[in-house]
Amino acid sequence: MRLNYDTTLIHQKRISWYKACEKAAEILIERVPEHYRSRTFSGIIGDIKALSPKKALSLLSRKKGLGIQYARLYMTDGIDNGFGYQACASEAVSAHLADKQLLDGDILDVGCAVGVSGGVLGIESLTAFDLFPDIVYGACLIDSITGADNHYAVADMTRPWPFRTAFDTVIAGLVCHHLKEQISVHNFFTEAGSALKLNGTLLITLPSGSIAYARQLNELSAALSTYGFEVDNDQSGIIVSTDSDHSLFWMFLLKVKKVRNQGAEVFIRKDFGFHELKTPVTRVVKAEKARQTVTAKRRTRHTRFTFIDMDELFETAKADVLTFDTVKNLFN
Repeated sequence: MRLNYDTTLIHQKRISWYKACEKAAEILIERVPEHYRSRTFSGIIGDIKALSPKKALSLLSRKKGLGIQYARLYMTDGIDNGFGYQACASEAVSAHLADKQLLDGDILDVGCAVGVSGGVLGIESLTAFDLFPDIVYGACLIDSITGADNHYAVADMTRPWPFRTAFDTVIAGLVCHHLKEQISVHNFFTEAGSALKLNGTLLITLPSGSIAYARQLNELSAALSTYGFEVDNDQSGIIVSTDSDHSLFWMFLLKVKKVRNQGAEVFIRKDFGFHELKTPVTRVVKAEKARQTVTAKRRTRHTRFTFIDMDELFETAKADVLTFDTVKNLFN
């Protein structure tokens, strides 16, 4: 099944999904204990980013009701009718899809949160999983409102994935930059390869700041090749918003094709992890930055995007650090 990308229909489905997020959030508030209702999205995100995934899961599991507050705030502050970074990233992919068909057949969404990729891209039948049970419950609640027929599971993306069938497309939206340890990187791409059919597509999005230099994309491509993947340079690069000069959204998009099965032995540098592609920061510093950036309100509704492919990025960015100003200058 190929995704029929009718932009008008997708927009209508997206608006309905955003409204369903608001309704689901109103339902969930009744399940949030009074002492957690004052917890903010930025505060919870900061706590999660300050901990390892295992400890973050333990935190939300132990503090009964906090996970529901996180899911509720994800639907409002995290999505915010398209103003939130998570929704904006999916809208950017959607804009790119209008010109280039990237999604095919049976789709698996890794780290799906409340079903952002499916909701924003207008996909009503996909398989998805996330680490946090309350987030998955939120996704199911939204689907009960929209009538979508998605199938969800609770699973850790760095451990064996709970699927036996092979998929045509795997979406990894804003999750791979969390792979810090080499064993997590290895397990993730081993599982992604196992989950994909031969010639299937792995679609990866990475947030701004997750890669410091354009040349590091070559390092990532080399690492992926050891798992039987091949990066499509023509459809990989940076997506940048063009709505405003003073408020810029940008992120990385990688379209990766499974060209062969992973061999018995995989060579990958022992210390490779996504953290080394950016300026190293401690979890505490990262958590504080998360609190600050998530709290800040966006001034611009990003709806128009342009794409810079890998080759053009290498040519124009050269040795520059990829920051707000250098990415903005790519268009000057």
